[in-house]
Amino acid sequence: MTDEWPQTPPTTELFADDLLAGETALITGGGTGIGKAMAVAFAEHGADVAVASRDMDHLRPVVEAAEDAGADAFATTVDIRKPEAVEEMTATVLDELGDISILVNNAGANFVTPFEELSPNGWRAVVGTILDGTAYCTMTVGEHLIERGGGVVLSMGATNSVHGAPFHAHSGAGKAGVHNLMQTVASEWADHGVRANTIAPGIIETEGVTEAAGGALPPELLEDIPADRFGTPADCVSLALFLASPAAAYVTGGYYPVDGGQLLFSSPY
Repeated sequence: MTDEWPQTPPTTELFADDLLAGETALITGGGTGIGKAMAVAFAEHGADVAVASRDMDHLRPVVEAAEDAGADAFATTVDIRKPEAVEEMTATVLDELGDISILVNNAGANFVTPFEELSPNGWRAVVGTILDGTAYCTMTVGEHLIERGGGVVLSMGATNSVHGAPFHAHSGAGKAGVHNLMQTVASEWADHGVRANTIAPGIIETEGVTEAAGGALPPELLEDIPADRFGTPADCVSLALFLASPAAAYVTGGYYPVDGGQLLFSSPY
């Protein structure tokens, strides 16, 4: 038995290269971290890809990587907190790529603060991105998914949505709303051929997370993770590929933690 929890293998070793052939994915927050990794992996497995965020400088390298993988790829800037901007984004992607069959609601926002010091503006900025933005994107792209006769919605939740989120009240509340929204969408849109699921990462080492932590995640955080390691974007990508693919045709309304067992942890002391 290994003393170290195994790393998730590269996605190309787990799935057929044509797993998502004929699909077109729109990924918000697609310029960095998990969103970037998803965009490249989807392209490597046959999908055309559109990525969106507020920073075009982050998006350009992702488009290049997706194109190098053989995909048609496109990038556009958007502030998903604004419904009119989401409508413009969706129309632009449909004009450029001709279809959207997979929506990945990945864009997020967060910062650390005690709840008593959280301002209304801070609350709105985070909840507006996480929950409102996910709702606006799902509403708008969902019209197209229903019209085309089916598709997939994947939304990034977080494990802090199912228990208290100390110093992240805005993020925890927003992610809890996303989880509930995906369950509702899964139920209401099943007869339209639309599946909706939530991927809930625990502590994932991304550029943004390590930067917010001052360059490295505190090792004491591992004390609550049975797998004894932090997650990587690849850990989330493999699950997203499965849920977006025909292999998950009967899977909808689910909530899937990617946390190395952190939600299950109970200290023996």
